[in-house]
Amino acid sequence: MLKHFPLKTFHRNLFIEEENWDYLEEGTLKLSNSACVCMTCMHFRYSSDRYSRTLLTCRSHARLIPQAAHLTNKCTLWNKPFEDKFGITPKAA
Repeated sequence: MLKHFPLKTFHRNLFIEEENWDYLEEGTLKLSNSACVCMTCMHFRYSSDRYSRTLLTCRSHARLIPQAAHLTNKCTLWNKPFEDKFGITPKAA
C-alpha cells in the first residue's frame, strides 16, 4: 500500500538545497543566437520551491538562473554530448 506523506513535510525536505542558492553572477551568461542555450545544456535542471515557483538551476555552478535567461543565454561550461553523439538535444526536442 502506498504511504502518503503530508505535503508540507515533502516540499520542505525536497527542495531546500536549491532554494538557498544565489543567482548566477552578472557576466556569467552570454547571449546565444543558436540552440546552444542553458535549456539544452546537460547541467540545466529545474524544480520548484515550497511555494510552487519554478527554480531554474545550473548544477555545475550550483546557482539559480534568472527567469527566461535559460532560453537565450549560455555560459562557457555549455556541453553538448547528446548533440555530438546522436544529433539531438533531448531537453529541447
